[in-house]
Amino acid sequence: MTFSKIIPFFILLLFVIIGCTDSNTPSNPLMAPDNWRKETIEFPLSFAPSLTYKGTEYVRFAPGWGKKDAEDYFTYAFLWYLDEVPTLSSKILESELETYFNGLMGVVSGSEDATTSSIPTSKAFFEKLDETSYAGKVITYDAFTTKKEVTLNVVAKYSACPELEKHLVLFKFSPKKVDHPVWSKLENIQIDLDCK
Repeated sequence: MTFSKIIPFFILLLFVIIGCTDSNTPSNPLMAPDNWRKETIEFPLSFAPSLTYKGTEYVRFAPGWGKKDAEDYFTYAFLWYLDEVPTLSSKILESELETYFNGLMGVVSGSEDATTSSIPTSKAFFEKLDETSYAGKVITYDAFTTKKEVTLNVVAKYSACPELEKHLVLFKFSPKKVDHPVWSKLENIQIDLDCK
């Protein structure tokens, strides 16, 4: 293959690679300040495989998330970017977040799940605010930092994105009460997707 044929070959290869990527999968659609760390996890979640969704979880962590004395300790948001419509209710959210946090804290503490270890199991409580929004609390164990129980206030909001054929559930968490200034920062986290 001559040099003049190699360049068009690589250009064609580049277009094929670009064309094969899923243009509907954003890098991280949660808009937050630059100093909020990003993370992306594919479903099924390794620490909570019984959550049978298909899609992606996008996470943004406040700068003080892992610092026990920080004002924004354990303050973060995550978006479930799902292929199917989730069945949401207070009871389902309670069950799913208990599964989520039991699995996460169990794995971080070195066991398969909080329900099979010596750490406390998580408990969630939700109430429905309107057709798409819920608020509640998750009482869980901070296996990352304090090794103690932590109560997280949480709000969850569902929205559909028919343009992308996706379903979105945005969760925002903080141990601070919802009238604390840290919640203003959480409220400013928005989903940057072309959904009407």
